[in-house]
Amino acid sequence: MRQISILFIFLVSLMSLMSLIPLVSFAADNVIKLEDVLVSSPLANTKAATVLPVNILEGKELEMKTANSIGETLKHELGIHNASFGAGVGQPVIRGQTGSRVKVLQNSLDSLDASSLSPDHANSTEPLLARRIEVIRGPATLLYGSGAIGGIINVLDNRIPETLLENSFHTALEQRFNSVSDETSSVLSHDGQYKKFAWHLDGFYRQRNNVGIAGNAMNGNNGNNENFENNTHGFIDNTDAESWSATLGGSWIDDWGFIGFSVNYLDNNYGIPIADEKVRIALKQTRYDMKAEIKRPFEGIKMVKLRLGVNDYEHSEIEETGEVGTKFLNDAVEGRVEVLHDNIGFIDQGVVGFQIDSKQFSAIGEEAFVPLSDIKSYGIFMVENVFLGDWTYEMGLRIEHQTIDAEGFQKKTHTPVSASASALWDFNEENTLGLSFSYAQRAPEAQELFADGVHFATNSYEQGQSDLGVETTYNLELSFKGDYQWANTEINLFHSWNKDYINQYHNGQLYNLESEAFVSQCTNNESCLAVLATRQNDARFYGFESKILFPVWESSFSNVDLTLFGDYVRGSFNQGGDVPRLPPLRYGMQLDYANNDELSANLRFTRVEAQHHAGDNESTTSGYFLLSTAVSYQLKLNKDSKLLLFVKGNNLLNKNIRNASSHLRNFAPEAGRGAELGLRISF
Repeated sequence: MRQISILFIFLVSLMSLMSLIPLVSFAADNVIKLEDVLVSSPLANTKAATVLPVNILEGKELEMKTANSIGETLKHELGIHNASFGAGVGQPVIRGQTGSRVKVLQNSLDSLDASSLSPDHANSTEPLLARRIEVIRGPATLLYGSGAIGGIINVLDNRIPETLLENSFHTALEQRFNSVSDETSSVLSHDGQYKKFAWHLDGFYRQRNNVGIAGNAMNGNNGNNENFENNTHGFIDNTDAESWSATLGGSWIDDWGFIGFSVNYLDNNYGIPIADEKVRIALKQTRYDMKAEIKRPFEGIKMVKLRLGVNDYEHSEIEETGEVGTKFLNDAVEGRVEVLHDNIGFIDQGVVGFQIDSKQFSAIGEEAFVPLSDIKSYGIFMVENVFLGDWTYEMGLRIEHQTIDAEGFQKKTHTPVSASASALWDFNEENTLGLSFSYAQRAPEAQELFADGVHFATNSYEQGQSDLGVETTYNLELSFKGDYQWANTEINLFHSWNKDYINQYHNGQLYNLESEAFVSQCTNNESCLAVLATRQNDARFYGFESKILFPVWESSFSNVDLTLFGDYVRGSFNQGGDVPRLPPLRYGMQLDYANNDELSANLRFTRVEAQHHAGDNESTTSGYFLLSTAVSYQLKLNKDSKLLLFVKGNNLLNKNIRNASSHLRNFAPEAGRGAELGLRISF
């Protein structure tokens, strides 16, 4: 199948090139750059109109940064890191927060998978198919959930078309190859329309072998035996993978708005790096979506937006014998209504809405450690804007009610309430200053409450705590943006105080698999797992994000920019001790060259410091240097067709990197030196 997909993409691309070469035009078109409009924040009309930091990836920049997970795709963005769990999983980390505290959306609806439940669960949202990725923080996050204190990541594609094309058809074909794992990725996307009906088709196929690394897989300097029989040199065993997906969608688009439906299927089979036992994950998902927008249905109402997602998710952890140790099932439904209104009294514009979530989550098998749970959540929300001269004020409120009915346990109910307020001051044409405060509550999840058992994929014994209450976060942030002829700069300072922060930690105990008992130590001939217990502690987080861009050279046809960047987060518990698995201080520089819209190149040099604040019974990580580069050439074939060729060099210094945010840093370092080649043609 792998060879067929490569041959198919190559032949189609070759035929398209041959037919379009006579139409090639090397003249650069006049381009009018428009401000980025935030899809995820309907009231912050442009990126410049929101207070808190916004990361937007789209177009050629997204195509160049796309990787095999959301975390890997976003890891170079300011304030965002990747919590890898081998090459198959990459969870985004924003300001030290991950899991359910960073909400990943698929077209403004929850991804509806099980990725927030455990670090070994891959996110079902696929960056290869994304048209745009938005990361936002601040009051607008209350539109999507009260617990997203880190922020939201909205992955946008065109599976349900919202607008008609200028031409009747648009097709894109892409082929990628990565040398570090012999990974090949083939992508097809097609959009078409007939009169007022528009449709969308897409699909991808990805296959890779074991991931190459610079040294040993096992880290003997952090309490692990270098002579483990599972240790390897130069590669990480059991990190091969194969995945594919297909999507079909369509919508009716008229002057009054649109209504559309889509169906997507995903099959992802990947290995977990070996710590004690070889485990593979077989993930299958079928997702159905409906989306509708109605313009000006009533006086004073700008728009009504309707969203509905239905998901059938299955995640099996397969042992080396071929037996299924644990099967996770998640049947989920999410629906939401947003009403955007005109000015009411002193409020200039706003949105109010209602959201409902229903999930039936279960873990089945001899090693199942989470009971069958029916989870229902209802939420009402509002975000309002007030404009007063050079000042923009934004206020948000969300109230939720969550019920978890777990088999064998008493029903648990929580009612988190969240609110936020922010102010943006444009005190002159070059400078803006923003200040925001948020009060956010998060209800505990099923695995945090009821987990009790062996989880071989994470090489641990997990223990929940059934009497957990809501956690509360008070967050204060100051941001500054400056746009000058000689430089563009952005600085963000943040500090959060967290009451009853829910966290999972190594409690110092071990679980002996042979005696099925908790022990304080294990002999060499015994097999034991670390115990991960759940608790609530008061904690605080603080840090900064900053970057400054200098236009080193600029002419009518080319420019060179130098960017200096850095970010840092520190987390500690009030009773003493460090929050585990936080990324350390990171800083560096990037040199960018661009020649009109054709040739572009960059060289990025990053220094990541050692993480000595690792947390109780956690291992520290060493600092390292990371050097990467990318070159792309985009050729206009005619008015509506273009060809993009690119090459990327990753970890060029071939460092054996231990990621402080990864649960498997002692068993699976980051990928070694590798080159990625790609070709994308659209017409």
